[in-house]
Formats: sequence, C-alpha cells, structure tokens
Amino acid sequence: MKWLQFLLVAFTISFALNLFGTEQLFIPFLDPASQSNVVVTVSDFGKGQPCPPAFTNSVSNTNLFTPEERQMIQDIFVKYRNVTTNVGPPGTVLVNFYKTNFIIRPIYWIKTNSINTWRTNELWVSDFQYTNSESKEEIRFGSGISATFTDKLKNGYNASFAWVGDGTLLTVSEQKHGLHVGFVARFSDLHPQGTSWDYRRADFSDAHLEEYMQMTNGMVSGKWLMWNPRDGNLTLEAESKEPYDWNNHRQMLPN
Repeated sequence: MKWLQFLLVAFTISFALNLFGTEQLFIPFLDPASQSNVVVTVSDFGKGQPCPPAFTNSVSNTNLFTPEERQMIQDIFVKYRNVTTNVGPPGTVLVNFYKTNFIIRPIYWIKTNSINTWRTNELWVSDFQYTNSESKEEIRFGSGISATFTDKLKNGYNASFAWVGDGTLLTVSEQKHGLHVGFVARFSDLHPQGTSWDYRRADFSDAHLEEYMQMTNGMVSGKWLMWNPRDGNLTLEAESKEPYDWNNHRQMLPN
C-alpha cells in the first residue's frame, strides 16, 4: 500500500456531525473548521466506495484530463527513463551541473513537532536546454528524480518519481506562468520491484491514479479525488467552492 493510503488508513478519524438531520463529512487530518467551503461527498479511507464511471482513475478519463494533458502525462511516463546527470531528454543539451545539500522535511500530510522529521539531502542538479526552442528542464537526482519543465512563457510541469513501498509513485503538477495552476495527479506503478528499486524500471503503461486535485496557485480549487489504485475504489471525493489552502490546515500530531 502506498504511503498516502497507509498513513490515512493507519490514523484516519472519521469526522461527522449532524446538521439539521444530515451527516456532514470532512477530509481527515485537515482542520474541520477550515472546511466550511469544501463539500465532501465521499470520505472512506477504509475499504472505499465503488467508483462511478465519471471518476475512473485512469489517465484516459476525459472528465479529468484534456487531450493535451493526457498526451503530456503519457510522454512523462517514458520521457525520463534514460536520463542521467549529463544526458537529458531527447532534444536537449546539458548547460549546468552542480551538487546541492539542503535540509527538508518529508512531504507527508501530517505536521509534527519532532525534529527527527528533518533530514539532510544531497542532490545532483542538471540543467538542460532544448535545442529547437526556449524550453528548459531542471532535473534533480537523489534516491529518485524530480524534473521541472518550463517553456518561454513559464508554462510547464513538475514531475517526480519516488520509491514508495515496493513500487513507484509518480506525481505530476501543472504550472502556468510560473504558478501552480491546473491539476496535480499521482500515479501508482503496480509492478513491484522489491528492495532493488530503480525509477528507470518503473512501468506506468497501466498506471492508476491515487490522487487528483485541481489547483490555483498551490490551493485546491475544484475537485479533489483519491482512490485505492488496486481496486479503483473511491476513498475521497471533495470539491472546494473557493481556493482552499489545505497545506496550512493540516493538523499537528503529538510526538
């Protein structure tokens, strides 16, 4: 089970209250008081609920992705398979290469006071320029890789391949004019690799969505969906009526 579902299943608290005789659902681990403009239709991180066809967790779902977005994602599935620190995607040349050390906190849902959640990462960073356009790529190499593609208008995407459990989680987020605007989608590679993981062996040919968000400048604005990728059950269906800064409403867990 991937990290997001494991975390939620392990700690899920079902928030519900009766308001005029109806049950109000909330998104776990987010402050319930902050969700006044978020309509939650499904919040079931146990078995989940059968998913309606409109929300089938596939990149081919036209209710979730435009033809251009689908093509972009399909390209990402294979685009970075053969990149190295000095060889970029087809059509690029290396223009800069350096190493960086920085301290980060793992990207989990739950905030914690524990200093042990901070760690130092050493990454190699390669900058590539496309030879037939003004587009460019920044690719960071660590245990997995993350890439940022931008064109001359600062439109593009971020993509990261991470080792999760015994498989790979691919996260893709759109950028428009340098801002996080558009969709965020997380795909599961359902082909386990065991302990000898290598992102280059990930196979997303039949990948399933784990999560889908519509974003405006880093905030949820529109649909927010989550699935169990193995059976396709819907575990979350929510919609934000106005931009919702979910990242700043995560609830703090004690050490």
